[in-house]
Amino acid sequence: MNRLKELRLERGLTLKYMELGTGINFTTLSKYENNIQQPKLATWELLADYFNVTPQYLVGWVDE
Repeated sequence: MNRLKELRLERGLTLKYMELGTGINFTTLSKYENNIQQPKLATWELLADYFNVTPQYLVGWVDE
């Protein structure tokens, strides 16, 4: 499981709720979670801010 989905599930969030908080369509978020599509750098940064983690952690480059 990727960290985006892991963080969402840990916090009990739905994709629709994340859409409201980030402005990213829930279908696109689902594609990110299922590795169908990869976010651009600015989107990684937005998602990292949303979860209050570093982009490097979210991508899986570091374990914080």
